[in-house]
Amino acid sequence: MGYAGGSTPNPTYHRLGDHTECIEIDYDPTVITYEGLLDIFWASHSPIHPAHSRQYMSAIFARDERQEAVAKASRDRVSSSLGTQVHTPVLRLERFYPAEDYHQKHRLRGDRVIMREFAEMYPDPEHFRDSTAAARVNGMLDGCGGQLDLENLLSRLGLSDEAILHLAERVRRRV
Repeated sequence: MGYAGGSTPNPTYHRLGDHTECIEIDYDPTVITYEGLLDIFWASHSPIHPAHSRQYMSAIFARDERQEAVAKASRDRVSSSLGTQVHTPVLRLERFYPAEDYHQKHRLRGDRVIMREFAEMYPDPEHFRDSTAAARVNGMLDGCGGQLDLENLLSRLGLSDEAILHLAERVRRRV
């Protein structure tokens, strides 16, 4: 979670200026392509309504010319297939500012059992924010992935048996 797209230096949640709240996605292009990420993005929201505010608008922030061109082409395809204007801008990312620590991995932070262990593993807030394991558990707690995804992930998390059972129960109850 963080902020991008504006001119205010070092934005915070309470001093956002003209930035947009957004997420930064690190991905492995041998697992999923940028185009694949865009397909997921377009399938995950309705781009036909203008944003009510810059803070909460849906946008694609492209890191370079290639990403910008690919994102604009995908936007145009979506617009054509919907037969209407798409109100999701494609903007050049100048800089991504990570949000305050308390905004990171919100679902995980709300689970005291699992969060206690991640806090021990990652006492540095920046390492916690950048942790792939924490991101995956946060996603599982937020409804992404199912039992099979969890089983494939469990041995790589570094969690205690208690936390693993707790997480498995949380995922099972969701289904």
